[in-house]
Amino acid sequence: MQIQQKQQGFTLIELMIVVAIIGILAAIAIPAYQDYIARSQVSEGVATASAIKTSITEFYQSQAAYPAANVFDTADGGRYTASATHDANGVITVTMRAAAPTSAAIQGDTFTLSPTLNAGGDNIVNWTCAVDTLAAKYLPSGCQ
Repeated sequence: MQIQQKQQGFTLIELMIVVAIIGILAAIAIPAYQDYIARSQVSEGVATASAIKTSITEFYQSQAAYPAANVFDTADGGRYTASATHDANGVITVTMRAAAPTSAAIQGDTFTLSPTLNAGGDNIVNWTCAVDTLAAKYLPSGCQ
């Protein structure tokens, strides 16, 4: 008498369910990952502007006035940042690069950092982020 061995494996339905679940997870994960990449690239712009922030703050404390426009600019930017410039009111404008490797969601977009003075008007106590063409969701958490 011969004993029949039971075949083991997955049915077509089981495989289709697994593929569907992987597809759903990918549909959720890929946009979230792209947003994460864009936010990390924008944070480079905030870091690029930090040197200008420090210079403007020191200038304001010593001179009791903002420096002339574009004195402390970083025209070179960074890998994802095209430039960081400031105006005569101390407002810093950061422009993201308009080509790869910058994320397509933020290419060419800009945001600003504006100084906030204390009640006496003699010290810069904070910097406020604002979006120009950049979507607010891409600003780092310290800027939102």
